[in-house]
Amino acid sequence: MAYSLNGTNAHFGTPQNPRAPLRLPGGSSVGSAVAVARGEAEVGLGTDTGGSIRVPSSYCGLYGLRPTHGRISMTGLKPLAPRFDTVGWMTRDLGTLTQVSEVLMPAATATRLPARIILLVPEGLAAGPYQRLLGPLSRRLESLGFQCERRMLSQTFMARASEAFRILQGCEIRRTHQAWLSTPEQGPESRWPRLNPDIAARLKWCMTLSDSDEQAAEAKADTVRRWFRQQLAASHQEGSEAPAEAGSRALHAQAEATSEAVFMLPTTPGASPLLGASLEVMEAYRHRLMGLTALAGLNGAPQLSLPWLADSAARLPQEAAPPPWGVSLLGLPGRDESLLALASMLEN
Repeated sequence: MAYSLNGTNAHFGTPQNPRAPLRLPGGSSVGSAVAVARGEAEVGLGTDTGGSIRVPSSYCGLYGLRPTHGRISMTGLKPLAPRFDTVGWMTRDLGTLTQVSEVLMPAATATRLPARIILLVPEGLAAGPYQRLLGPLSRRLESLGFQCERRMLSQTFMARASEAFRILQGCEIRRTHQAWLSTPEQGPESRWPRLNPDIAARLKWCMTLSDSDEQAAEAKADTVRRWFRQQLAASHQEGSEAPAEAGSRALHAQAEATSEAVFMLPTTPGASPLLGASLEVMEAYRHRLMGLTALAGLNGAPQLSLPWLADSAARLPQEAAPPPWGVSLLGLPGRDESLLALASMLEN
């Protein structure tokens, strides 16, 4: 159903996370993620509505791109929530991810690097690898001519984004699948398939949502969208300095000296949760997780998850290495290529 971020499978067993065998592999594009992480495939295709490319990429130590909504046709795919559904892909290296992007995404506009990078720090995030990355990363970005700003992402804001997205997604699911969701769960009239318990519970919840719930969620989503645009949108500035390196100078010239920005933030709240966590624990975690993933969904924006972190604080004694943890670049709709170009500059 593409309606789980965990990657568990009650029917055939949960695929093992090759990078963290004691932990969830992430979903819903779990098969693709595990195949790529195991080296059995070079490219993993999947869909991303609420995080189903970004989350398994973070958990399995992969590069993953959720493109701008509508950038790739969804024709022929079974929808979950069409307003938010996207096609995405995962790879083990950035070069392959970029090559896939060049094939699957028709060129829209010239690549434009941002002038500013806004480093988002989620409130309540324990001090650890992400915060330690920000210092050297800021110095690297500034050496390339970018302006760096550090901002707190409040728990209140993340909760608002999560709730708005979950309700609007649920209303889309209700409309899209009402023909079978409205039938009895059992009996001759039922059209319900056998589902993972957590997915079945969420689908039943979708059917309880009302028009007034949707209107209230839309109002909350509007505040998130306004904030997103205000933070990232360009305002023309005369005399803006271009980055010092020649390769990036031309790209900044194409940007016409705008002050457009890109967010950097953790893809997920940390390393993947452990296998066997209760439904209650995972549902609470899902709300926190979607406070991060909802920003792209509500704005139809591209998000690139990069396997640049390892969550040493979460490592168990029996784990051979700290579990992987992704960090993301998140930009305005249509700036997919800009995120890839920026990531390439930083890796090089």
